[in-house]
Amino acid sequence: MNIGSRIRLARVRAELTMQELANQVGVSKTAISKFEKGKATPRQSTLLRLAKALSVGVEFFFREVKVNTIAPAYRKHSKIGKRLQESIEAKMLETVERYLMVEDLFPDNYSQKGSLPQIPINSIEDGEQAANELRKKWKLGIDPIDDLCGRLEKSGVKVIAIEGPKGFDGLSCWAKNDAQVPVIAFNVNVPGDRQRFNLAHELGHLVHVEAPDVDIEKAAHRFAGSFLVPAEAVYAELGKKRSNLSFNELRLLKREYGVSIQLWIRRAFDLKIIDKSTYTSLFRHLSARGWRSEEPEHVAPERPYRLHQLVHRALAEDLVTPSFAATLLNETPRSLFDAESTELSEPSTDLVKQYAENKELTAFEGADLEDLYEYNE
Repeated sequence: MNIGSRIRLARVRAELTMQELANQVGVSKTAISKFEKGKATPRQSTLLRLAKALSVGVEFFFREVKVNTIAPAYRKHSKIGKRLQESIEAKMLETVERYLMVEDLFPDNYSQKGSLPQIPINSIEDGEQAANELRKKWKLGIDPIDDLCGRLEKSGVKVIAIEGPKGFDGLSCWAKNDAQVPVIAFNVNVPGDRQRFNLAHELGHLVHVEAPDVDIEKAAHRFAGSFLVPAEAVYAELGKKRSNLSFNELRLLKREYGVSIQLWIRRAFDLKIIDKSTYTSLFRHLSARGWRSEEPEHVAPERPYRLHQLVHRALAEDLVTPSFAATLLNETPRSLFDAESTELSEPSTDLVKQYAENKELTAFEGADLEDLYEYNE
């Protein structure tokens, strides 16, 4: 088996150059190059040092390759540089591999196919209609989306949380194996409302098929705003024409919809509820308050959970060993054991006593319960 591509994947994922890896392993840069190209095979002792330097298990090098390549949907990342972007892409590929490995354990019930439409985009404004079309397909109505990660995962998108640097917002791609798998990675080191916008923005890149002359980023921005807060919802909350907007009003709406005050102002402008002068004035006031970089009102961070859910189900059904479950989650066996051993706390004696002595809490008769069961049937 040629493990060269696996060594390179782990090196890029770890953000190491060939020379840096060679220094840690105690071999030459030429040796690392030969390993990666398949022109030489590392000895067992060298392989162990490679695994340690790259923070992977030895099994990583011999793992069945389930994802051949990833094709980024689109996102310019000049702020973070090519090396870091390649590292993020490598992390995405490796995570999708683990995702597909555990999905194979549940081929009938848990393997989900991507259900993303491909929507032609001929203008920035078409991003608005694309979001409406996807909301309709997913039967979301116009209500706020409470759990955006969960909604994406239920629709077949593999969502990956990454501890990213400043300047990295998100990245979307299609991972290629037997079929194309939609993948979105997002930076967890930004506020929750920013995470939600980034997720929606990357979703736009996955569903858009842009004409050559369309500004791809602006179209994805328009999609994200419309997907998170549809026009009908904006009109219902703000009205169709305003001379000004209240920041207290916008703070309340931020709580309700989980999107930034700045996005609400932009949505009002895009939908012609406010004019350019009002839009500029509102952002000037935002800057004066220091809210352009840090807004008030906390929005809960997004958390993908489906991979963890599947692994713990497999563990409960003895389909995997605890050590392999830890590998699938990229965790240590100890951390997994700690999570599995967590027990629900016992009710306090005061609470037990309160229930025992309060007749209103214990006054159900058998007939009452029979009526309840009959009603539910």
